[in-house]
Amino acid sequence: MNSIQLIALNDFPSIEPYDDLVKIILKSINSNNISIDDRDVIVIAHKIVSKAENRYLDLNKIDVSEDAKKLAIDLNKDAGLIQAIINESNKILSTDKNVVIVEHKLGFININAGIDLSNIPRSNNIALLLPEDPSKSAKNLSEDLSKALNKDISIIISDSMTRPYRSGIINFALASHNLPSLIDLKGKEDMYGNKLKGTEVAVADELASASGLLMGQANEMKPVILVKGFNKSSYEVNNAFNLILSENDDLYR
Repeated sequence: MNSIQLIALNDFPSIEPYDDLVKIILKSINSNNISIDDRDVIVIAHKIVSKAENRYLDLNKIDVSEDAKKLAIDLNKDAGLIQAIINESNKILSTDKNVVIVEHKLGFININAGIDLSNIPRSNNIALLLPEDPSKSAKNLSEDLSKALNKDISIIISDSMTRPYRSGIINFALASHNLPSLIDLKGKEDMYGNKLKGTEVAVADELASASGLLMGQANEMKPVILVKGFNKSSYEVNNAFNLILSENDDLYR
């Protein structure tokens, strides 16, 4: 594999609750005059998946616990948002510097439990949650698009996250389907003939991160990226949840 190509679907429409994402993506592929090949990967921003699944939450109508009220006062944040973060998390790991870092119910570490307050209507104190079951969402999108296109299509649903000891945010694979998300190279030889002892490659994260360059993080409105040229045939297919480490195995906790 000497090259891959990333193509943004331009003029992608705004997504409303219960929109048919498959039909909208197919229409956008046609309007962009893009040809689809077997083993193409489509990276989709979680935000449009969440919108289509109507994962909106009215923060004014959420039942707020006393603990959430106290934490909201301490952090000078909306009590409804704090309660939503608690509801979407296994546990809060840190509130240093007024930043709420949690272990999400899905197992990964993120700020504010991945709850979005940007690029959504803000007139009524509305928040957007992650897809309830992103792996199922990725599976459905992969199977439906593969059937409609008569091609072998892989899906990554991406989100953005911060990283320990690094500035800035980066896209990562929230979920995937029909893709070798994690490649284990242990036992293979390096260029000098030495056997690798602990090398695993987070392929889904790398593809999601590259796609983030085209998606952007503001008003670019390019939530769907087509990746061409990635050769998955030599590796075992696994889900992006294989990328999540347990607390005991995580070097940063």
